[in-house]
Amino acid sequence: MIRERRSAGYRRASAAYHALAIVAATLLSPWLALPFAGYLARAVALPGRGVKVPVVGAVEIAGSAALLLTLLLVF
Repeated sequence: MIRERRSAGYRRASAAYHALAIVAATLLSPWLALPFAGYLARAVALPGRGVKVPVVGAVEIAGSAALLLTLLLVF
């Protein structure tokens, strides 16, 4: 979302990767699909919108915290 923000191919690859990650996460636990669905939404919505670097960082921290919380609650 920072270095490759102008690459349409990278955006498509990122969305595909995150969609596959939802499938893999669901196989481990359906609850894990929730944060990964958020990651997919982020991968689709944020690139190309001119979001500032600090905002991208804050979104990444929130996503990491959501995944950590989910892991702690599920496992």
